[in-house]
Amino acid sequence: EYSTKNICNKEGHCYPKVFIATNYFQEILEGQEIPAGLHVKIDFDSGKKYAKLLDHNNNEPTDIIIVDKDGSIHSDPAQIESSEVDTNQDAEVRIHHEDSLETNSSFPVIPSEHKENFRIPHSDNLLFEECVFKLTTTSQSLHDIISTLDSLEDLVHELEFGIKLAKGNGLISIVKLLDNDSNEVKEKAALVIGTTMQNNPSAQDEALKLDLIPYLLDLLSSETDIKVSSRLLYALSSMVRGKKESIQSIKDNQGLSRLAVVYQELENNEFRAKCALFVTYFIDPNMFNIVHKKFNLFDQHHHGDIITSFENTIETWCNLFQDTLFDDMGNDKEIDIDTREKLLSGISMIKSHYSRQCPLHTGFKHWLLNQINFDNDEYLEDYFRLVNQVKIQYGLI
Repeated sequence: EYSTKNICNKEGHCYPKVFIATNYFQEILEGQEIPAGLHVKIDFDSGKKYAKLLDHNNNEPTDIIIVDKDGSIHSDPAQIESSEVDTNQDAEVRIHHEDSLETNSSFPVIPSEHKENFRIPHSDNLLFEECVFKLTTTSQSLHDIISTLDSLEDLVHELEFGIKLAKGNGLISIVKLLDNDSNEVKEKAALVIGTTMQNNPSAQDEALKLDLIPYLLDLLSSETDIKVSSRLLYALSSMVRGKKESIQSIKDNQGLSRLAVVYQELENNEFRAKCALFVTYFIDPNMFNIVHKKFNLFDQHHHGDIITSFENTIETWCNLFQDTLFDDMGNDKEIDIDTREKLLSGISMIKSHYSRQCPLHTGFKHWLLNQINFDNDEYLEDYFRLVNQVKIQYGLI
């Protein structure tokens, strides 16, 4: 039923024009068509999309988008009738469930509140166990380590594998690789950690038990490779999003202040855009109020000097975002539109919740007033809508 046409990118890599779904998440490549009836997950840090077959027997995280057969979109799996889902399971999967290697004490047991996904192919379970075994018990070459991490990163998009990895010795072994001599290994290890934690509260709990947040902050403060730094920030972001205790850990370890130092040292637009996203999510109450309605960035027992310190840090970030956009003459710096949008979103978010900590600098005012879409380019419509929003916040229009 699928089109035989392929898409080929600039590097000469070709892939099917129509996305072919499996029982676990795979990345939707550029230009691919998405069939109806799939779970689609969006990674808001990287902008990448992932999809898999729809499964009603599994608890999905809240940011899953379901594309119905008629093309309509839902955010809750319960909105689609179970009759629309093929519940037939391979005999191979049933056999694996009955004779599962998970009874071995070296692999963690999924908590009772999590419904095990019996539709995961037996081959995927075997591959996962093999990868964890290699990382925890054997000495591998650099090539083998990278290959194992690539396989794990693909597998832990599945919630169940993420939980198993976090609760077993696999996560500890991957954390150790963050101190590897190879930047590629460190980058991929951080990517696996971030993907494991993404929308996975059980995995986030394990990260807190291991005290990973201060450790990642230490690594980020000393790392000089841009790609590794970006992946470390992704891992931190995945641990923090929607988790009150993780947000508190960032505060307790002066995470935003330390990240501000790294932001200034690593003059890289892509990394700075990720920093802007991190800060925006951190102070956006909508990111955690759904789960923790009574949570406030400042607990009642905190003293005034702690609040003042946090407000000073927020002001630092507002200044950094503004200064990144223009030079000493108030003119545009060579920054891509995507990075500009993230910086402006950060400024807008800070201005909304900490107005006094985000004053309008003269240079930034000059820069804002010069942001006009003279060509009325539709591609830049969202960008200039954001520009006008910030202008309104500062009373410029």
